[in-house]
Amino acid sequence: MADAQWWQHAVGYEIYPQSFLDSNHDGVGDLPGIQTKISYLTSLGVDFVWLSAFYPSGQVDSGYDVTDYRGIDPQYGTLADFTDLVTAFHAANIKVVIDLALNHTSSQHPWFQAAVHDTTSPYHDYYIWRPATATTRPNNWESIFGGSAWTYVPAVDAAYLHTFAEDQPDLNWENPAVRREMAATIQWWADRGIDGVRLDGVTHLKKRQDFANVGHPRVDYYQDVTGTDVFLADLQPVLKRNNLFVIGEAGGIDMTTAQRWLDPQQGFFHLLLEFDHVHFWEKAEPKLPVAALRATLSKWQFGLEKSGWNALFIENHDLPRAVSYYGDPVNYRRRSAKALALWYLLMKGTPFIYQGQELGLPNAGFTQISQYRDLDSRLYYQQQRAAGVPEKQVLAQLAMRSRDNARTPMPWTHQRYGGFSDHEPWIQLAPGTEQINVERESHDPHSVLTFYQQLIRLKKSVPALEQGRYELIDTRDDQLYVYRRTLNGDNWLVVVNMSDQVATTQEFDLTTSELIFTNTEVDADSDDLEIHPWEARLYHLRKLE
Repeated sequence: MADAQWWQHAVGYEIYPQSFLDSNHDGVGDLPGIQTKISYLTSLGVDFVWLSAFYPSGQVDSGYDVTDYRGIDPQYGTLADFTDLVTAFHAANIKVVIDLALNHTSSQHPWFQAAVHDTTSPYHDYYIWRPATATTRPNNWESIFGGSAWTYVPAVDAAYLHTFAEDQPDLNWENPAVRREMAATIQWWADRGIDGVRLDGVTHLKKRQDFANVGHPRVDYYQDVTGTDVFLADLQPVLKRNNLFVIGEAGGIDMTTAQRWLDPQQGFFHLLLEFDHVHFWEKAEPKLPVAALRATLSKWQFGLEKSGWNALFIENHDLPRAVSYYGDPVNYRRRSAKALALWYLLMKGTPFIYQGQELGLPNAGFTQISQYRDLDSRLYYQQQRAAGVPEKQVLAQLAMRSRDNARTPMPWTHQRYGGFSDHEPWIQLAPGTEQINVERESHDPHSVLTFYQQLIRLKKSVPALEQGRYELIDTRDDQLYVYRRTLNGDNWLVVVNMSDQVATTQEFDLTTSELIFTNTEVDADSDDLEIHPWEARLYHLRKLE
């Protein structure tokens, strides 16, 4: 590869195939549909795409219950379609990263079927089994989706572990044969031209081997359990041999482990997706806790300054829409979407954009449980209603937190079904797509999409905004997020008001600066002490304060 650290200069884009574009008129997005929109991704400034799960699946958990790691689910196309897609992306100088769910398979996977039907099969030890009965579970471990993490199988007279749904049995990574299978799978896809992998659920792989009860039943049996490095080391040869770009999903990871895993010589990953900053929206009543957000993001900026590289993201297929949980989708949708873009994208690190984020798409706005497709959301509804929580309250919670908020179809035009399909989509579109769509945004010089395009070009053209040091300016309030990027005497200042109230610049001086980029109209002198609601400014500093 010409540039061994190309990803430090790149912008990534996550595609959720089921909801990107339907090319065969069945209401489900597919690989040929993605290929028709490569020119759009090029115009945005994308350097690599991350394709979320597209494997044959039981479709219990939106493709993350895999039945065949070496295939394409028929609803998305064929292996030939995948080959054509990779070829087309490479022709456009866009690299391809695929998702690999490491922690579990589908209960329909041939490995698990063999494990259930024959306890002497080598595949039996591909999964985690413990003695149990129909009424007694091995311990108090709980599934992330709720309920026991163990399901009893009478034919085996034992229970298997599932960190997620019972249809997603956990693989036994203590078994070297499992690790060899996964390494072979990575090689199989590398032979088909991929440039990288996102390893899903890395921090779930290692389980406590004493199988004892734990204090926090939903997380303590896998979180911060020593030994994952041994598993990752067995994948390292195939990753290095193929020069693959490696992203790890690492929820709950601590800084010391992150630094070790990102070490350029001894580590396993180029980027880690940690989630410390994306759950503050759950506490955002009556407003976003900006001070806590500053502290968390700055911790990772400082912690990885010399020991790695940050992955910058505010949306993905498992999160609600950023404009709905960070911003203000009602009063300042467009302005807050732009403010969020300038805020996160200009930090030090590799930015990820999730499809539709560049349009400022809001949450799905669903008001009935029948509208949801996400397993986690439907299980949550059932559990909360069984506990006596009023339906209105549960639906309000889902309207904010459901993963389906990010999985609505990509709106390309103002036409029926948003130009995503000419058939009723597998899930309803988000509200307002008659106005919020690629066609309309592409022709509007003040749109969110145009703002993203300009911002990406700006970041790539200014070395200090790519490689410069991050310096937080703590405004000691719950409104402003202010930081500086500096490289070899070239200094830039980012000022973002992340609130619906006017803020004032008390901790820094703007009189020695030049306003370069903003999401609002401001005075040409650029030193207005009032920062309007959801206003974002980028200054070039003529000298340090």
